[in-house]
Amino acid sequence: MDKHIIKLFNLEPNVNNITPLDLFKAYRNFDAYIAALQEYASQHELTEVEKFYFDFETDPRRKFFYEINQTYFQNYFLLIYFILSNPVLITKPTFANLYREKHLLSEITDHIIDLYKTMDSKSSRFFNKVLLDKFISNLDFSPLPDDSTGPEYKIYFNLFTQETTRLKMFLIELVKDPKWLEHPEQGLSEYDPQFFQFIFENNTGLKLNSSNDFIQIKKWAQKHLDHLMEEINQTCNRLLTNDEDKKKSVHEKMILVGNDQSQHWSSKQEMIDAHELCISKYRHIFIAQNQFKEFNPPGLIVLDNPLLAGGYYLKGNFYLNVCHWNNGNFKYEVENLTLHETIPGHHLQLDISHHSPNHNYLTALNFELCNGYVEGWALFAEHLGDSMLDDPWIYFGYLQSNIFRTFRIIAEILLHIEGQTPKQVIELAKQYLTTSEASITSEIYRYRVLPGQACSYKIGLEVFKRIIKQKFNVVEMKDYMRLDLQDWYKQVLWQTERPLDVLLREHGIIWTFDE
Repeated sequence: MDKHIIKLFNLEPNVNNITPLDLFKAYRNFDAYIAALQEYASQHELTEVEKFYFDFETDPRRKFFYEINQTYFQNYFLLIYFILSNPVLITKPTFANLYREKHLLSEITDHIIDLYKTMDSKSSRFFNKVLLDKFISNLDFSPLPDDSTGPEYKIYFNLFTQETTRLKMFLIELVKDPKWLEHPEQGLSEYDPQFFQFIFENNTGLKLNSSNDFIQIKKWAQKHLDHLMEEINQTCNRLLTNDEDKKKSVHEKMILVGNDQSQHWSSKQEMIDAHELCISKYRHIFIAQNQFKEFNPPGLIVLDNPLLAGGYYLKGNFYLNVCHWNNGNFKYEVENLTLHETIPGHHLQLDISHHSPNHNYLTALNFELCNGYVEGWALFAEHLGDSMLDDPWIYFGYLQSNIFRTFRIIAEILLHIEGQTPKQVIELAKQYLTTSEASITSEIYRYRVLPGQACSYKIGLEVFKRIIKQKFNVVEMKDYMRLDLQDWYKQVLWQTERPLDVLLREHGIIWTFDE
């Protein structure tokens, strides 16, 4: 199926050089795209992954979500800017592909404008003035410094700015319509619950029995969250030296421990050196010592850009953003972030996947159906380090991130099933998260405008743990590097990412939200 789609829509065949333009070329005429899938399926026997992909893409609800998917948080221009703001990618074939098809920029603008102009009353109610104002404010972009770019970059960025400005002017006029003030703050809760069920399944790759399952899913997530809060309370008590501090609330303890002076960096270079050392350590453990496959070693690219995330993985490189080295980045984060983003997390998994004969191009073009696998594996990878059980600081960092990923599930259900407003969910989040109110607000609005996606992390993690528990009778973290489990990791990574439903079925596991 992937070769058929590549040929029909003239897509970049190398997964490492795919750009947002490939997604646009496939989806801009959504009906033609669906017809192409149906034509192929009528003439070929589909693999399990292809069948899963086909069923979701051709579901009638899928078009509704495509029509509302150009938002302030995720749109074609933001995805392109992710490349334009990256000093490494602009020197690679990725940028060359963008430049070669620069004529598509104006077509993208026309397409997004057309989506909003033709949106029916049902779809338009997903948006309100707050969300459209955010979209407008997120369409201002800055280029890389002149000394780091060439003439083609400058030509492309000028065209890019012209088109984002044209879209911005359209949205400024659009938002003047008083109807946007009348639209609800809540997410999908005023629609049939099957809509959130669909997008939840689409992002996790895990099918539910019905939308009634969300009652149990919320209880399941709350049970996990309560356990994590108990664990972090005990861990804080181990780290706090003042007995009076130990009497404070769990949330107050988390703030005290999280900002402990011993965990601050003395310089940017110290922060960079610590991550380099950690990558080297786990590359030795997994590649040299335990013989996991490696086709390309992970690169470490240091950024100093407040507009980008603190750390992320993309196309063979771990991007470490040091802009908040003295106020927001801490030593206890290094181990988990490195395990998650490099080895044995994202880099190891995707490096193996892109070189495996089992790789499916469609999962790289539109990774949503495999997001539960990809993010679940990266979270599970945090359990495979050699320090967490012995170092309470590393365990504290792990617990903080796990609390964050678990709360996301509750937040999404509150917004999209129970009908709470973002403001109500923000107030609840303050009981569990210790980041700033601005950061929490940003996260909750992300869940509001991108339903389902944030659920995939924690659920993916627990699927991997459930398979290991039932297949190998292993539940203790100290046993996760057992030799027979290492062999299984190598096997499952070589089989490459797949929807969680397919992964569970391959191992004879029936999933329920009851543990």
